[in-house]
Amino acid sequence: MQIGWQAVTEKKGVLLLILLSSVMTCFMGAFQILAEPLILDFADSATLGIGETVCASGMLVSGLFLGARGIKKGYVKVLSASLAVAGIAMIIFGLKENIYLICAAGFWFFAMLPFANNCLDYLVRTNIADELQGRAWGLIGFLSQIGYVVAYGLAGLLADEIGDQLQIGVGRGAAAVIIASGVLLGIMALSVYPIKAVRQLENVTPKAARS
Repeated sequence: MQIGWQAVTEKKGVLLLILLSSVMTCFMGAFQILAEPLILDFADSATLGIGETVCASGMLVSGLFLGARGIKKGYVKVLSASLAVAGIAMIIFGLKENIYLICAAGFWFFAMLPFANNCLDYLVRTNIADELQGRAWGLIGFLSQIGYVVAYGLAGLLADEIGDQLQIGVGRGAAAVIIASGVLLGIMALSVYPIKAVRQLENVTPKAARS
């Protein structure tokens, strides 16, 4: 554990990206948890099933694209842009009870996840020596998933509380949480690129990280 922590904290940019990943999973976890009650508030289960299929297909499309083309450069820029688009998609998702708009927004949200994950994985892996990868990634996996734990514990409660306080129902309460999460994710995404410690990670080749 100590060696893994040293590998993670050796470079400020790596630690920042791991913290970013944890916060990112919190916002995205809130979206994934509350999307269903939002749709079911105005549509039936059949519509929900179709909507989930359309939204999830975004990951398939972008995954196929990355498999064929990949990302050659500009990892920090792609990371920032993909998270910003995901945040915008979350905002649009919660704006209106329109299944077509929701499906389009959900598709783009999920389409951005492989780009963000690919960039995060590359930037962190290339800045950790090979002999420390196993220990470091055990700790990284734990830290990055904390966001989901927070989202699973709080997202539903927040949606219920907002719905009760504003008397707008659970569905629109869920929409409010999703929109707020999208705004925060977008702000976080735009704040990543100017950070020098993060941009410097892209200048390190895998060979240099292993030496």
